[in-house]
Amino acid sequence: MYIIEAIQYAPADQLVSWVQNKNTVRLQPFSIWISLPMHVASGEMTHTTKTDKAGTQHTINISARLKNQTTLPDLLILALKMYDGAILIVGTPDIPVQVNESNTLYINSLSISYTGINPPLILQDF
Repeated sequence: MYIIEAIQYAPADQLVSWVQNKNTVRLQPFSIWISLPMHVASGEMTHTTKTDKAGTQHTINISARLKNQTTLPDLLILALKMYDGAILIVGTPDIPVQVNESNTLYINSLSISYTGINPPLILQDF
């Protein structure tokens, strides 16, 4: 399990460029990254892989508690700032992230289960 410091997102249909090189990516959204109002140290990520004849499948599970209710677009690219300083990208223009939000009277939470052919990609500066 990995601890997430902050989560930002960009709508998947608003990417200007996407250049992937193995496990790294350079990308540029049309506008700025939008930060989620996350409680400090409440974000967690797990990453599992499954290999078969068709190739490798990566499943990434992300959860976080949010400070307030947030409405998100349907299809996203996520930027996860990890506590070690790395920024990981989850989702691609071809297979974007779909988010499940849960809101109760006292707790707002975010839950994501993403399956794709890429592991979380390391963001490189453009």
